Amino acid sequence: MSYADEARLLLEARELLAKQRNLKVVVNFYTNRGMPPDDAREMVYGIYNENLRENRKFAFNWLAGGGVGMVVAIILLLVGGLNLLTIVALPLCAIALLIGVGRFLVASGYEMVEDD
Repeated sequence: MSYADEARLLLEARELLAKQRNLKVVVNFYTNRGMPPDDAREMVYGIYNENLRENRKFAFNWLAGGGVGMVVAIILLLVGGLNLLTIVALPLCAIALLIGVGRFLVASGYEMVEDD
């Protein structure tokens, strides 16, 4: 199988996962097209796990950014007192932290999350 065919097969599997949102249906689709069941299952589950890992990594970056921002804002609050920077930074960092937690909890492996 050439590289172009392999790339097309992976893209098609990603699209099917996003549309069907069911791993067994996508595996059955490829086994019906002549792919060995073990290879089809390995490919589909591999794509699912890769998508899930990337989505969780993206959410963790939001989480880490919000957490670091909160720590910096609290240090600024303790050192410099209550000023405009801390008044603005604390809620923004808290929002980023909550967005990161939410995205991490609802991350799925069916489709990739687009960068904002």
